[in-house]
Amino acid sequence: MALIRGKEVKESPDQIPANPKLYNMVTTQAGARFSKNSPAKAHWIHAKYAQMGGQFVKSKREVDPRFRDYAQEDMDKKEEQRNKEHNVRKKVTKKVTK
Repeated sequence: MALIRGKEVKESPDQIPANPKLYNMVTTQAGARFSKNSPAKAHWIHAKYAQMGGQFVKSKREVDPRFRDYAQEDMDKKEEQRNKEHNVRKKVTKKVTK
């Protein structure tokens, strides 16, 4: 459990937007309005998404394939692969000379 102002708070379950295309559009709009990682930005995104008819689901399997944002998923996958490749360390071999 997390502590907020000295009180224990239950962590909310992760919610995945049922319409990722709409959610990405709202997120882009919020980026133009608010500073980076602002609590007001997160609240505005959630409220605006719900106002436009967006819903949240518990797992990615419940997302309707018609609403999936395949372009964003590909970009996320490529970024994840780049991060994995960047974190891999090469073995250093030491040459023995006589």
